[in-house]
Amino acid sequence: MSLEVQPVWTSEPGSMANETALTRWPRIVLDIVKDVTETCDQLSAQDEKKEAQRICRELESLHEEITTDGKLREITLRQKVDNASLLPEDERLSDVEDWNAQLRQIQGCSWLAAPWLFTECYLYKRVQAIFVISDTQIWPSYDYFKRQKDSTFAKSSAAVEELAARFINMVKEKDAFTDQTHADAQRLLFTEMVEIALWGNATDLSMLGPLSVEDLQSLQGRDSIAKSRRNIVDDDLDDVWRFLSRHPRANIDIVLDNAGFEFFTDMLLATYLLEMKIASSIRIHVKDFPWFVSDVIPSDIPSLFSHLKSTEIFPHHRQEIDQLVTRMQNQLSSGAIHVQQHPFWTTGHTYHDMPSHAKDLFEDLKSRDLIITKGDLNYRKLTRDGLWPHTTRFEDAIGPMGRGSGINVMALRTNKADVVVGIETEAKVAELHKEAPNGAWTRNGRYAVISFNEGRLPN
Repeated sequence: MSLEVQPVWTSEPGSMANETALTRWPRIVLDIVKDVTETCDQLSAQDEKKEAQRICRELESLHEEITTDGKLREITLRQKVDNASLLPEDERLSDVEDWNAQLRQIQGCSWLAAPWLFTECYLYKRVQAIFVISDTQIWPSYDYFKRQKDSTFAKSSAAVEELAARFINMVKEKDAFTDQTHADAQRLLFTEMVEIALWGNATDLSMLGPLSVEDLQSLQGRDSIAKSRRNIVDDDLDDVWRFLSRHPRANIDIVLDNAGFEFFTDMLLATYLLEMKIASSIRIHVKDFPWFVSDVIPSDIPSLFSHLKSTEIFPHHRQEIDQLVTRMQNQLSSGAIHVQQHPFWTTGHTYHDMPSHAKDLFEDLKSRDLIITKGDLNYRKLTRDGLWPHTTRFEDAIGPMGRGSGINVMALRTNKADVVVGIETEAKVAELHKEAPNGAWTRNGRYAVISFNEGRLPN
């Protein structure tokens, strides 16, 4: 079932979209300038320093566009260098015409008066285009968010150490959970692992900015996760457990969100699903280039293990952490966990557009038993970032990926945007508005959803 819905616009007063456009986007661009400047100071090659200066100038120009509410302009494929030759088109900009076609559809829109989801994606594409046209060695593939991701993960030591120890102890006891009499224990353990991955999404750098050690500990600890259970406003986890019980050794995909601590919890979930034989294979989907500040890109995978092996960052529970790292790396090297990339994940399209704009990906996802989408952006794309009534059924809001689509999807998301669906009754919505006024429950990251749709009808 596909329904029409009005998307959230950046011009909506008091909306998360408006706040993001006014404050977060300018800050993000200036943070990139700061990062490039810091890297430039460490370089010796003059061509790379010169390119850094060009990049900073263009980023500052982009910042001015945003803060002065400039028109959204088309992305150019080529750029002159030193008033000389034109750079050849880069394959990483091969989708620019698609972006520009979408821009023409919303012609006349400006940064502060445009569809939020598309414009936010457009921001990160504009930034990538500034870097990728460089003909130097460092800048085309440079991760301008790496410092932020690394710094935040390093502050997560207490939660990482706690969860690693918990996981290894759980694996040692797993034989006790194989008998049917321990079905309840298996279900409770599954619930715990999924909720750990769910609340790992609370640390989203594109939304929260710099976080202190104390901030992270309040978000990430196991006790904190347990206390947050009542804040899951749409909870289909029992349905997911029943589904997986009917589909043992499932083939599961995880469409990743944030690097660092959240990625650690996602790898923890993947390893658990394989260890417990709930899954026979896991595919993790990463982004092609730096996206929404902290999204996982390919280089974040070895970076995760490099950090976990650091006795300086994670000095405690070393035996358990080392055992866990070995298990995770073995799962990757054996192919039990497989890394996937697809350009669709870094487009301005919602997942309602997937059947027409990425038919290969849509058909591929149909072949899997369960798709787990992580985080706020994936949820917004699933629901077309629409201003749905909060009581709209999840299966209706996700349109072509809903019931009868052939795709089984579970969304794990802490609420950090205006769109939330799947609330059972208007009375519950009213209760949430009273508990967290002015829509805070939809955007402060302290409430969450575990939404499930079985899109592949049983035989």
